[in-house]
Amino acid sequence: MITEDDVVRALDKPRPLFSVQQVINPGSKSTEELHGLLMRMRDAGRVKFDIKTGRWSLAERTAH
Repeated sequence: MITEDDVVRALDKPRPLFSVQQVINPGSKSTEELHGLLMRMRDAGRVKFDIKTGRWSLAERTAH
């Protein structure tokens, strides 16, 4: 099972989906679970997706 903490550690730099999968679980061929988690994290504002480069990255935190 992939956790949000796994994703945060894997996104030390912007990466495409398959690259994130290889960092978290290199033996797995399916990215369905990871993609679903990334989408939920995106909806929560924790990660962002750059459609131009196809890379996921951590969302920048703004100080209030």
